[in-house]
This record gives sequence, structure tokens and C-alpha cells, in this order.
Amino acid sequence: MTALKKQILKRGLKQKTLAKKLGISEAAVSLQIKTGIQMAKVATKYAKALNCDPRLLIDF
Repeated sequence: MTALKKQILKRGLKQKTLAKKLGISEAAVSLQIKTGIQMAKVATKYAKALNCDPRLLIDF
């Protein structure tokens, strides 16, 4: 399970809701959940939408 998926489940969010907050498609969110986040820039964007520390979203 990716770090992003853990944070989404922890907050009880749906992919659709997160996609709207980010202004991207549900497919893009789905792909990111499956592959994980490796870039700090992407982690920062998602962290703002999830109201969490970006370091919690990065998969090494």
C-alpha cells in the first residue's frame, strides 16, 4: 500500500473528492495511488489537499 493510499484511508476521503480538491481527473489520482509519490513537488500538492506533511506521502 502506498503512503498516499494510507493517508486517503486515514482521512476517509474518496478519490473523486481528492481529485476535485486538486483540480485533476479521478484517473490521475487513481494512478498516483497505485504508483505512489516519489517527487517532492507532487507530494506538496497532494499534502495541501490532504492537510498533512508532504513527507508522509513520499514512497522511497
